[in-house]
Amino acid sequence: MNPFSFGNPIKDPTLFYGRKAEIRQIVNRLLSSAHESTSVVGERRIGKTSLLNYLANPQVAKGFGLTPDKFCMIYLDFQGLTDITPQRFWQRVLSKLSKAVCDESLQPELSRLSQQTSFDLFDLEDLFQATCEKGLTIVLLLDEFEYVTQNPNFKSDFFGGLRALAIHHGVALIPSTRRELVDLCHSEELKGSPFFNIFANVVLRPFSPAETAELIMGYTSGGDLTLNPGQFDLVQSLGGGFPLFVQAAGYYVLDGKAQGLEGEALSNYVHLNFDQQSDSHFTYMWAHCSDSEKRTLVALLTMGSQNIQKVAAPTIENLTKLHPRAPQDLASMSKRGLIVERNGSFYPFSPAFEKWIKNELANLPGEEETAAATIEWAKAAGVGQNKEAEKILPKFKRKYWPLISEFLEEFTMKFAVTGSVEIIKALL
Repeated sequence: MNPFSFGNPIKDPTLFYGRKAEIRQIVNRLLSSAHESTSVVGERRIGKTSLLNYLANPQVAKGFGLTPDKFCMIYLDFQGLTDITPQRFWQRVLSKLSKAVCDESLQPELSRLSQQTSFDLFDLEDLFQATCEKGLTIVLLLDEFEYVTQNPNFKSDFFGGLRALAIHHGVALIPSTRRELVDLCHSEELKGSPFFNIFANVVLRPFSPAETAELIMGYTSGGDLTLNPGQFDLVQSLGGGFPLFVQAAGYYVLDGKAQGLEGEALSNYVHLNFDQQSDSHFTYMWAHCSDSEKRTLVALLTMGSQNIQKVAAPTIENLTKLHPRAPQDLASMSKRGLIVERNGSFYPFSPAFEKWIKNELANLPGEEETAAATIEWAKAAGVGQNKEAEKILPKFKRKYWPLISEFLEEFTMKFAVTGSVEIIKALL
């Protein structure tokens, strides 16, 4: 049976790897005298749900000292709940709490509140004060919490009440969101709520090479699952530290091996299937890059080619010569895991992502525009005539002509590179 899986969160705690530092911070804050709250922030499909599921597992929680007599771990998933209201929010919480709480004396009050159609903050304070007096901390693991913060049904009074419960009545909150909570509010008024001040942020980034290696080895130890060095490197390279992509690459390597594929045939099989599975995710990543970040990525691709590196390696100094905002772009994309630094130079996190960007920029063979079309575009756009650009632009999609034209001009001027052949090779 193939141990790798992708598309669904990890629910079996024995298959969960990595995140040791992040878990340590979350648990230490829960075990503090104030039972502090922590916000989990991370890109789409970076493993936020898997982490919350892991912490919600009773045996895992117990192993971290979050014993059921002192901590009640409640996992709630808000994904897709665009019409949720504060009443439905608390009904879901109370329903889960009723099933999880180990003190039977709390059940009558839980049952009474669960049947109410509206909730008064005083009722909730009384309930959670009672659990607090029993020595219980209620930990709410709130997955996809942006469906709450971005929902206009939830006003400032809801978040003020939730903050009061967290500070005074033994409730700890572990929400997960794509970006920091304060950036995911439905109104400017809500952004000013003191609710957002109770959290420390834990940002989930791609795995380190060591964490990735630990996951691969953990999944492939023993029997026919063992990977040779080349297969191991293929999984690690394609995965680029993203758990989802590591899982997908590992799955297709073992799937291909099960079919008797080896060597180049196996590599081709893995790349073909991986490219198909990753396409929608790469599309999302690219779509959520700013124009400035896309320009920096184009510079990375160009400078990362062997021949261009001799003239200008993709270092922060060289990238800044081309684009003053490059340092900010590099910091943002590094935080999101889109690029990695190796020996002072920056590269896309995976060769598959690099290939995807090149395919996205380029026209398909036979669909190239004419040189006349580029001349007409340049006149309309107020761009100066450039023979080099006339040769290059037809090979790229028209929507990227402004980006490519500006980049080409800056690159040839700042690095005294003449001729378009090498630049075309780097980007196509």
